[in-house]
Amino acid sequence: ADAAAARGWDKIALVDRRTTMADWKHWVAACGEERLVLVSDIVLARRAVKDAEEIALIREAVEIAEEAFEDLVGREVGDFIGETEKDLALHVEMLMQSSGADDQAFPNGVILASGPNSFVCHHVPKDRRIEKGDVVLIDWGAVVEGYRSDLTRMVCVGPPPEKMRDMHLVVKRAVEAAMAAIRPGVMTQEIDTVARQVIAEAGYGDDDFRHGTGHGIGLEIHESPRFMKDPKSEFNRALEPGMVMTVEPGIYLKGLGGVRLETDVLVTEDGCEDLCALDFDWIVIE
Repeated sequence: ADAAAARGWDKIALVDRRTTMADWKHWVAACGEERLVLVSDIVLARRAVKDAEEIALIREAVEIAEEAFEDLVGREVGDFIGETEKDLALHVEMLMQSSGADDQAFPNGVILASGPNSFVCHHVPKDRRIEKGDVVLIDWGAVVEGYRSDLTRMVCVGPPPEKMRDMHLVVKRAVEAAMAAIRPGVMTQEIDTVARQVIAEAGYGDDDFRHGTGHGIGLEIHESPRFMKDPKSEFNRALEPGMVMTVEPGIYLKGLGGVRLETDVLVTEDGCEDLCALDFDWIVIE
């Protein structure tokens, strides 16, 4: 407020989506409410399309996350069995930082969910120990100079159960169909419809796919726009070259677990580029 007064600024812009009530009260007391302008829509719309420097940093964040994952799944089966979800999640974070990440990308840390815990979309790792035969969902990302990556792959300690293999094939088809539909001018809601239709045609319902198909990433892990089901959503907008989005459909069956596959894509002039070199196949630890 003092700096604004010294420069003769009449108005101060606040990103209201990231301003707490306590912050707002402080600003009002310091400046007066009439000087404050809320600008979330303007800021978030400009952040949706990344420039070359931003894209380069996201690429680096993806590469670091890939390297950490390959290191993790290259371990012996005995390194998994008996480990807790918490310990493995912390190990992923350590691997990313040792590979050059400034931090891990998520507000609550790496998502690592084993066995039936994989039913929970944003599971916080617990003290559950990995057992032989467990499916493990790993959702992780790195931060490089403020910019983030966000990936998800499926690991199984031993052969995956037959039902989970079926779910995985369906989710993989949904990812590929969504990526094939991404191009400038397409509304983001339409991409969600493409992925959701693949899952529905395989016999799974809306209750089995409980989140959107993806979201923008950048300085925050969830940015605008988003691949949402609701065409009236404020996050539904036409895709533009330079947008960086996740594609992450999933299927979750209570009592069994969940399968989610996620990659980060760059919208190009005529489609999209997958920024991640990891394939979508099961990683089987034996």
